[in-house]
This record gives sequence, structure tokens and C-alpha cells, in this order.
Amino acid sequence: MEAVFLIQPWIQAHTAADCCKLCYQERDNRSHVECKRAHLAAYNSLLGVLKLERGSTFEETFKRLEEAKEKCLSTATPDDHCHTTSLEALKFALENYDKILEDYKKRLPGRTSPAPGM
Repeated sequence: MEAVFLIQPWIQAHTAADCCKLCYQERDNRSHVECKRAHLAAYNSLLGVLKLERGSTFEETFKRLEEAKEKCLSTATPDDHCHTTSLEALKFALENYDKILEDYKKRLPGRTSPAPGM
């Protein structure tokens, strides 16, 4: 069960990064607004999880993502600087969750998978 709470923000960070890239590509099209809605939802979900966490790493991640959200998601048409800022904040979040997941994997007892049934 603990793994779910570790994987969920990792997936949300990946989703937000994907939305960021897609929104940047669609910034001159009509579908940009819909893309920004999805991007905002992914950001808000990740920020909600980070708000509950304790520790300087989570606080720094939250701060970076909040700044990127305020600067970039509120602009009508994102520029290169906003796009870079947002991706760097999300990369920072992913790196932190990658470390947490690696530590979690090391703590798991050695498991062998059952032989597949024929």
C-alpha cells in the first residue's frame, strides 16, 4: 500500500511534464486552453500531495512547482523561459521521487515471483 503513495506523485509529475510539453507545442492553436486545463489539473494534484509531505526536499519541490505554476500557467501564451522553468521544476520533482522510490525498493524484502501457470 505504501508504494501507491510513492508512485502516485511520480506519475503525476510525469503527467504534468507531458502536459507541459504538449501545451507548449499547442500554444498557437485553439486546443491550447484545453491543454492548459489538463496541465493545471496535473500540477494541482502534485502540489496537493507535496503539501502533505514533510521535509526540506518536499518543501523545495513544492516551492519550485508553485513558482512555475504562478509564472507559466497564468500566462496566455507561454514563452521559452516559462516552458524551461516549468520543465526544470518538474524534473526536480521527478528526481526526488526517483530517489525515494529507489530507497523504497532497497527496503523491500527479496521476493521471488511464482512460476507462471501453464
